[in-house]
Amino acid sequence: MGGRCPALTGGMVRTPRAVRVVVRWRAGPTWTSGAVDEQPGWDEHAAFIDDLVERGIFVMGGPLADQSGSLSLLENVSEQEARELVGEDPFLANGVFELEDVRAWNVFVDELSSEPSA
Repeated sequence: MGGRCPALTGGMVRTPRAVRVVVRWRAGPTWTSGAVDEQPGWDEHAAFIDDLVERGIFVMGGPLADQSGSLSLLENVSEQEARELVGEDPFLANGVFELEDVRAWNVFVDELSSEPSA
């Protein structure tokens, strides 16, 4: 402990750099063992995600290493808008996923984004 975070020291960031939405999914009753692209309804789910990417909403996502669920990161939407959008995911409708949580996330440190630091 006691270490410093260079991204936050000096001119301490007092407001988040971005507000994003984190979506947590758990494996549903139709999740099968195997890769995510082997799940029932993969093509429909992939088309749904591709549309969100094209619209600038879906930033990052994928299954957890232990295959117990998945995480998604969304931007340019509110928490409520995200909840409504992910409710349309074909993996939710066919039982591959069960929605566990949708939360707004105040991002203070983002070394993945190409945006310049404030």
